[in-house]
Amino acid sequence: MSQASIRGALTVGMGVVACAIGAVCLSAGGLLHEPEEIEMVEVGGCGVVSTPVSQEAELPVLAPEEIARFAAGDALFKGNCAQCHAMNDVVVGPALAGITKRQSEKWIVKWVQNSSKVIASGDVYGVKLYEQYGKQQMPSFRLSEQQIKNIVAYIEVQQGASRVAYN
Repeated sequence: MSQASIRGALTVGMGVVACAIGAVCLSAGGLLHEPEEIEMVEVGGCGVVSTPVSQEAELPVLAPEEIARFAAGDALFKGNCAQCHAMNDVVVGPALAGITKRQSEKWIVKWVQNSSKVIASGDVYGVKLYEQYGKQQMPSFRLSEQQIKNIVAYIEVQQGASRVAYN
């Protein structure tokens, strides 16, 4: 085998490894999914157009600024929240899917920044959470209002769609 053949084979092999690593990362991030069944439809003799057969709801499409907010919220969630919370399962604290249906974003910001202050104020929902989770108090986080809103945006996208289309 010539050196050129060996280099070519190594280049192809490295490309396959890079694609495999990318697929694993996308899968772990929940961005890789099973392909939809496609129905081929002829359009006026001009050609063939593929259309999805499944009746899934349309994917949310995120604008570039929303993608940045989602990415920031993802990183903040994983670094601050994921130890105690999941989207649909109770871990140490409650599942977070539907959080904006239970409380306003303004309340969530106050709670994340200082839950003990919210509980001490006699807030009915805050006290209920405190009691429900064995009087284990959520720690206060030094996150800005915008950072917490980014986390909330991430939660809303995660709960609302198993897949997200990026522009």
